[in-house]
This record gives sequence, structure tokens and C-alpha cells, in this order.
Amino acid sequence: MNDIIIALRDALRTALIWELNGLLALVYTAWAHLAALATAGAYTALLFWTPPGRRSAHAVQDQLSGQRPWLLGIGCAVILAAFLAPAPMPVLLAVMTVAGTAAVKFDRFNPTALRWRVVGGLALYALASLAYLGYGRYLNALDATAWAEAIGGRGEAALALAQGRAFINTLATWGLWLILPLGYLSLLAQGVLIHPPLPATPEQVITAVRTRGQSR
Repeated sequence: MNDIIIALRDALRTALIWELNGLLALVYTAWAHLAALATAGAYTALLFWTPPGRRSAHAVQDQLSGQRPWLLGIGCAVILAAFLAPAPMPVLLAVMTVAGTAAVKFDRFNPTALRWRVVGGLALYALASLAYLGYGRYLNALDATAWAEAIGGRGEAALALAQGRAFINTLATWGLWLILPLGYLSLLAQGVLIHPPLPATPEQVITAVRTRGQSR
């Protein structure tokens, strides 16, 4: 009887250790990809708050109308870039996504146009990040020996590859770290601040004026 109790206790202890190890691994993985998870969550909220383009008897088809199909396709590229792009691009992409989603939710004047501006900016940044990632890996995979005969020597080939990597890194530093994020945030601020805050949407204001504040 004691042997059975000891075996059960050891089995429970082992199971608990496995559960704790799995939980710690999950927490560590989530922490390592915190920026990507924030991007995915914010973009999911943006997609969830996007109204369908039409409302008819076909509810399922209506859910994939209007801007939603475009947001789904662009969202795949955005989330892929958030998980694969090197630092600090995932953090910048998370900031851009959260700021864009909050701006669209806050805007009452023309959220549809602002949403499209947000999605366009995120798509541009995500595609640029993936292009930088792909071309950088292509340069890293090149062998200077294979280029030696075409360029004129191993030293010249290694120098050309080093210059190519330096050029791409410079473009990434200025374009992906500064120019694109600041340009995106500037356009976002312009879209939000170009008109004064409204207590309601333009449709609600017009309806209130026509009905003199009385509900039909």
C-alpha cells in the first residue's frame, strides 16, 4: 500500500514539474515575442472594430465585405513581420499598430478613411521589414569564393559583400527605424487632429439637427 502511495506521489510531483516547466516556457516565449503579440492583439482589435461593407441576408458573406478582406491579407504580412523581423522593428511595429488602432477607435469624423491610412502605413512598413529580412539573409548566404572569379578576386568579392551589407544596414537604420515610423505617426496625428473633436459621428449630429434631438 505504501508503495502505491509513493508511486502516486512521485507521479503527481513529476506531472506538476512538467506543468510548471511548460508554463515557464510559455511565459518565456511570450515575453520574448511580447512586441509581436501586442501587434497581433492590436491588429485583431482593429479588424474586429471594422464594420462590414454591406448588410444583407447573407451574414457570412457580409463579414468578408468592405475593408475586411484587405485587412485580413495585410494583417498576415504585419503579424509575420512582427514575429520574423529583427529588433527593433517588432517594437516599432507594435507601437505603430497600437497607435493606429487607438486613433481609429477615437476618431468620429471619418474612421473609415483613417483606418485605410493606418492599414496602408502598416502594410508598407511590414513589407519593407520583410524585404530587408529576406535580402539580408540572401547576402549572408552568399559566399565570397563563388563571387571571386566574376569580380576579380576573393578580397574584392568579400569587400563588395561587406559594402552591400553596410548599405542595407544603413538604409534599414534610417528608413525602418526613423523615417517610416515617424512619417506614419505624423500622418496619423494629422488625420486625427485635422478636425476638432466631435461629441458624436457626423451622421448622429445631422440626425440630431434634423429631429431636434428627439428620437423617432
